[in-house]
Amino acid sequence: GLAANTANRRFDTTLNEYQNAQTEAKAIASLLRDAHTQFTDLRGKLKTARQEAIDAGMKVSEQGRVSFDTQRLSEGTRTAYHHDPDYQESVRKSVRSWQDRIDQLVKDTTDADKGVEIAFNAVVIDTDPLDGTLNGFNGQAKGDIEQYEAKNAEDIATRLAGGEKIPAAQLAELDRAFRDNADNKVFSQTFLNGLGTNGTIKLTNRLNDLAYFDAKDDKKSYLGLQKGLAETLASATRVPAFGLDGKPLPPDSKREQLRIGTKEYADAHKRWKKTADAEFYNNWLSAMKNAGIKEYDLAATDVHRVGAESGKALGYQSIVTLMQRGGDYSGAFLHELADDIRAAEDPALGGNKDVWDLSHKFDASAPNKTEGWFANDPLDGLLGVMSKNPDAATAYFDPAHQSGKDRLHYLQVDRDWDVVNDHRTSMKDGGLVYRGDVEDADSHRGFGAALEAAMTGVVPGSDLDPESYSQHSPAESRVLEEVVNFYGEAGIEDHGSAIPQNMRQNFANAVASYPSDIYQVLGKDVDFSDPDYSTDPNDLDLKETSLIRFLREVSEDGGAYRTVHDSQVSFAATEIGGLTKEDLLSRPGEGQADKAKGVAQEAGYVMGTLDQIRADVLIDQRDSEIGANNWNKVYKYHVYGAPVTGLPVIGDTFQRLIDIGTGKEAEALNNEVSNRTREELINHYEEKGHPRLQNMINEHAQHVGVSSTQTTETGGRMMEVNATARSAYYHGLGATRGATGEQG
Repeated sequence: GLAANTANRRFDTTLNEYQNAQTEAKAIASLLRDAHTQFTDLRGKLKTARQEAIDAGMKVSEQGRVSFDTQRLSEGTRTAYHHDPDYQESVRKSVRSWQDRIDQLVKDTTDADKGVEIAFNAVVIDTDPLDGTLNGFNGQAKGDIEQYEAKNAEDIATRLAGGEKIPAAQLAELDRAFRDNADNKVFSQTFLNGLGTNGTIKLTNRLNDLAYFDAKDDKKSYLGLQKGLAETLASATRVPAFGLDGKPLPPDSKREQLRIGTKEYADAHKRWKKTADAEFYNNWLSAMKNAGIKEYDLAATDVHRVGAESGKALGYQSIVTLMQRGGDYSGAFLHELADDIRAAEDPALGGNKDVWDLSHKFDASAPNKTEGWFANDPLDGLLGVMSKNPDAATAYFDPAHQSGKDRLHYLQVDRDWDVVNDHRTSMKDGGLVYRGDVEDADSHRGFGAALEAAMTGVVPGSDLDPESYSQHSPAESRVLEEVVNFYGEAGIEDHGSAIPQNMRQNFANAVASYPSDIYQVLGKDVDFSDPDYSTDPNDLDLKETSLIRFLREVSEDGGAYRTVHDSQVSFAATEIGGLTKEDLLSRPGEGQADKAKGVAQEAGYVMGTLDQIRADVLIDQRDSEIGANNWNKVYKYHVYGAPVTGLPVIGDTFQRLIDIGTGKEAEALNNEVSNRTREELINHYEEKGHPRLQNMINEHAQHVGVSSTQTTETGGRMMEVNATARSAYYHGLGATRGATGEQG
């Protein structure tokens, strides 16, 4: 019996080892299949890229080096290539482009190979020292390469976050793991589950300490790790796209998707959050509500919270600092995180309005030379991140929903934007005066960028699509209307709210993306807030007076004014450029619209109104203020700089008209304005502003074949057109006086 008991224990161990062997064998088989799938995909992409390069006239060696295949050229083309520097430069750019593509695919393959190596080294290690065998089979073996990569990366990251000095080779492996698995949800969720929210915040803080203070010489590599960590967070929290049936779609599905901001999307998202697939997403947001308002250590001693030791940051500040490094974040995740941050600061929701306050400014221009890297205002910072996802920004602010109206009202009216405790004092009546909280110099930048994205559907600063730039969704148009009406009407009257300095250029960019609609509101004698009238193509509901007051506030910034001015004058050029010779020379019959005079009148209203706004700003700011706002330099260069490439007609045919309206002749309107009274300034514009419009009309007349003789003959027809433009221009010069507060 003793022998049997002893044997049974050994047999149990042996049986367990057989079971572990089976688990390990199945895991290895799964890893082999996973590796085969990855390498097959990468090899196919590399073969495709090589063939496409050859088809484009390149040679690709067995070592992957790309060169131009001159042997395939005809004798004449080869001679032209050898003697034409421009041709050679074009070829060099093409070679570099193909080389970069192939190099990246080779690098992707190398990264994948390293991940496979890590997995196969780890899968055969016995992770249970109590299973009766030492270095036996691995009963905890997993069949997913990314899980092993995540655990290996987690080990490095945990030691790094704890302050341990990590060898360069291990840092490079962490960077490779981030890079190789940027879009892999299994890796990202396994990695972040291991770290937890606390560990993630400690890791990003440590990377910032190293990048900006402890190891500045290796700043680029630590910021690269930050970017990889940010992309990992974006992948882990990604919400699936939903089909029209409300069910999640597989990645890269070509089926039509529900758009964020619709009720159908909200319902689908709510159902998804109850599934197992949303477990990480839910847990992460829930944990961040606690971690977001906890203090964490930083070596960055200038991140100094009020009432705390130096080198302290709140979790939300750190996580938004991380998110600003990169990552394609889901709109729903951005919405929920932004609302959670608001709950932490909004007194109406039980928050603390001073929760983010630091003891000094923390923008790029601050005297402590912080470079502005730290998101001391996490809500404004997160809105900047949201601006990279225009659909999410539009849905977040859409006034068609009560939540959108509430968010706009909070940020425009109720929020405390003063996140810096200004301890500077000044002598007054023999005593010290506390100056209280103030805004940071980069205040409202994220809010402005998010609103620009919401109104335009375009990421601020990105290249524009001429086909869609001027055509907007109803939701985008609603946000624009809400913003214009607030700052142009209710905002000023009810709250005394001028447009914050850091938002003016964003608003100007948004206005420039509605060139036709804005032109109609300024140029037609119609109240477009009346439901019986609508602008084309975006059906804006705006009063002219509200729009003018809004533009007046925007124009406190000279560069913003130029953006608005050039977009509108350029649109006027397209309208003038659409007139035919017959339009300019013949009078229409009874009951017919006079197209030429109509175009001249609308252009006159618009250009006169803009010049009146310019006059109003210049006279209010005077010389020192003009210099501070860059007004003296606004037209000192002859470049067509407004973002209006989406106008219906922009091309060489109309470039001369645009040059007249926005170039040197417009520049002259900024000259000799010092010390002029308002009336003198208006006279200055009457003298120099209207001829600019008249010259545009006359220039186009010559282009379509109206001779100088015909200009003075035909019963004074061209004189009538120019007289209409002149009268409308003068009307525009006076139109803004009531709208901008001018008396008399």
